[in-house]
Amino acid sequence: MKKYTDLEQALKDSSLAIITDDITSHRELNRVFIKYRALPKKQRRFSDYYSNEFLGHNVTEMYLMGRERLRPDLEIFDDLELAGEKYAHTEPDLYYKEDSFNSGETNICFILGHSGSGKSQMARALEGDDIDHIELDDLLLTKDHFAMDELEPYSDMFYSFFAGDGAKYFIGIDERNRIPKEEYEDKVFVDFVQFAMDYANQHRDKKYIIEGIWIHLYFDDPSLFEDYAVFIKRTSFLKSKIRVMKREVKRDKEDLQDRKEMFERETRNYLLDEDKIDSYRKYFGEKPETIYREETNEAAKQAEIVVNELKNIDKCFVNGDAEGINEILKKAEANTELSNLHRLRIINECTLALVEMIV
Repeated sequence: MKKYTDLEQALKDSSLAIITDDITSHRELNRVFIKYRALPKKQRRFSDYYSNEFLGHNVTEMYLMGRERLRPDLEIFDDLELAGEKYAHTEPDLYYKEDSFNSGETNICFILGHSGSGKSQMARALEGDDIDHIELDDLLLTKDHFAMDELEPYSDMFYSFFAGDGAKYFIGIDERNRIPKEEYEDKVFVDFVQFAMDYANQHRDKKYIIEGIWIHLYFDDPSLFEDYAVFIKRTSFLKSKIRVMKREVKRDKEDLQDRKEMFERETRNYLLDEDKIDSYRKYFGEKPETIYREETNEAAKQAEIVVNELKNIDKCFVNGDAEGINEILKKAEANTELSNLHRLRIINECTLALVEMIV
């Protein structure tokens, strides 16, 4: 493939998908990311290489940064004091059947937690080419952001749901606003989660992450998830809700005041959320397959090492440097400070890259 010396050249190559800061809408952002996800692995490597080379971040990082950039965010709740009670206390995260999910014995993982608790960040630490990550919030936005023929490369599970039993839910926001909550929102999450369980069981060659608040809001019985991996972010309810307010508030001063007043009015509903998710914590908390882990600086450091090594693999691949990839592989095999999951991810990526170089 021809080597490019500037971003403009790379952007003109239709076999690549690169996200830049020039994208100004969620729809365009999603369109480019869908294209990236649908590319052959080799072209994704080239896309990531040029994105990192000219923008300083790979395509997935640019996508996540774009989502944040297009979502207004103000540090407006920094002055709020959190009460010293269970609703303000953050505890170590809960991991049920983590080893089973990592090994592939269990191929579906449900991630729970309050809005703003860090569920998506937890999911991204697990992501890979063999893992389909689905945010349940997207069920309410699907037709507004995706055409039906775009769904399959984005998520085979999503596509199969909306192409089959969930076809009645593939509607836009205008139609959705005319339907009573109990006929749409109260059903779509339940139907999809049940579909996801069956679908994952029938597609054992792939792993699936399902994350969202709707799991604990619409399923009162935690035992329904006992056969699957369940991870729970235990960031406190107040800290999580303040993050949401920061993330969603608009820049207008009048809206800012309305949002602060709304926070106080909605606190009772948030406490009900806390009670629902607490039932999951208690149910899985004493299971022998459950471990607890605090998110530490060391965990962030390991994640950064993995990201940097994946970038180095792509760079070696584009330059045809098989020896460089082998060096990365050997270093990962010898690195006892990395977790088994992180080490295996680097090793697997090296192995795939070496195979792709000779295909």
